[in-house]
Amino acid sequence: MKLRTFFSAFFLVLVALAGANLVIGLYLQKVDRQTEAARERLSDITSLSEDLVISSQWATRFARGFVATKTQDRWDFYSELEDILEGRIARPEGYGLEYWDLVVGGFIPPPDTSTSGEGPLEDQFLKRDITIAEFNQLKKAKELFRKVSTTEKIAMHAVKGEFDDGTGKFAGKSKPDMALAERLIYGDEYNRENGELSEAVYNFNKMVRKRYKATLVKEEQRTAALVGMNIYLAATLFLIVLASVAFLEQRFVKRTSRLTAAVDSISRGNLESRTQVSGQDEIGRIAQSVESMARNLSVAFAALEEKVKISEKTALELNNERLRSEKLLHNILPATIAQRLQGGEEVIAEVFPEVTVFFSDIVGFTDLSARIGPHGTVNLLNVLFEKFDELVEKHGVEKIKTIGDSYMVVGGVPHRDPLHCQHVAEFALEAMAFIKNFSSQSPFPVEMRMGIHTGTVAAGVLGKKKFSYDLWGDVVNVASRFESTSPANKIHVSEAVKVRLADDFAFLDAGTVQMKGKGQTPSFYLLSRKNTVLGVVEPEKQTGRTGTAPVDDTV
Repeated sequence: MKLRTFFSAFFLVLVALAGANLVIGLYLQKVDRQTEAARERLSDITSLSEDLVISSQWATRFARGFVATKTQDRWDFYSELEDILEGRIARPEGYGLEYWDLVVGGFIPPPDTSTSGEGPLEDQFLKRDITIAEFNQLKKAKELFRKVSTTEKIAMHAVKGEFDDGTGKFAGKSKPDMALAERLIYGDEYNRENGELSEAVYNFNKMVRKRYKATLVKEEQRTAALVGMNIYLAATLFLIVLASVAFLEQRFVKRTSRLTAAVDSISRGNLESRTQVSGQDEIGRIAQSVESMARNLSVAFAALEEKVKISEKTALELNNERLRSEKLLHNILPATIAQRLQGGEEVIAEVFPEVTVFFSDIVGFTDLSARIGPHGTVNLLNVLFEKFDELVEKHGVEKIKTIGDSYMVVGGVPHRDPLHCQHVAEFALEAMAFIKNFSSQSPFPVEMRMGIHTGTVAAGVLGKKKFSYDLWGDVVNVASRFESTSPANKIHVSEAVKVRLADDFAFLDAGTVQMKGKGQTPSFYLLSRKNTVLGVVEPEKQTGRTGTAPVDDTV
């Protein structure tokens, strides 16, 4: 075989393999785009379906809030939430679980009712890629939402003395029925329907994810097959090169000895090696091709080394991001709870029979925030709550959350602590001392109310994507009631707290407070530790203060 014929065949095969490799690469890009598009469609569908759960949760809060407080803004928020879900007004940007927190807190305006939405939720899903079975599951979830919504509307209208006259318009008038309203929105049937709604949405998402999982698995299999073909092509190319070198050594030993030595040197990784063969004949041209190949390999290895460096940098950044995520999780949740979640525990809910709950808020916060503006308000809350966070760590209690100017702390959760009440009391005294000192140095007065109660609570983690550790129970409501009925710069506590701390702390009789379902309840002001009071503490008696407002069950 002539050398020219040999090289013609050799390069023909080489071009064919390169072309095949290019086609495979282009097809691989197409598969990657299809896979990414499937993931985006899956995210879009599941995000839209979770609007039902978000709407249900906030509808419950607004309905209960209206029943408890009869404030018009809760009624308006409820109506706007329903309009968003039904597509009568546009879905606000960034709409999610935290959106209504910002609206209720006054941080962002309510939804713009002048803009129209995409239409009912069913119509929006019909525009997406869902199956008949998935759509039927979605309809089941929507029907459950309508049942829950109907119950809430009946309860809210009952508070206003309006009842369904048979047309669904609540045109009937009668005496307001608080008992009916509370029985409806706090009853087991209502809670069961809410749970069935969440389960229906979960099953819908499960069906969608299962279908898309099959699609994604198929695309991944196609990707793996294409990568395998690429490997086979590369191996074939490598074998062809080796065979060609052997052929040239046998056919052209004398003139190719130096060329062979150079090729061997290049094959060992010395890409700077040269053939030292000149001439315009076929051997000379081969030598030139080999040298060109060496230069190309050098460039390719240089590019590969750069990619390796980029990969190492990316791996380091991913590790740093993982560490940052763990740190953020520990900032959001108690350390032991975060560890349990990272360990794979999905549902965390416990009962703590002995805990102490603390609430505080700033007196006249609305007027104060209007005076100092949003930046001043945020700076003020940062100063106060950063100090409170320091005191939380100092006294071994747990910060649960802040809502606006309200700060909630618990002792004895998640770590059970026999001295939980003492630790919360010491925290409250030091926090009140800080507030008074801060107010004396501030250009505007800052006063705070505090309330404490002790007893049994339930605690657990809420949410799947955005976690929240929260408490439930009568103790939480009572502690909030003591805080809301406290005068400025007073620590208002229950008799249960006084009984626990009477040996070590000084108290002042604060009269009684009206508690829903409990009647007139004794209350006291926590003054200080006894060892900080000169002489024997003799609290003066004062006229009892009797609260008349019902307990807000929507804390």
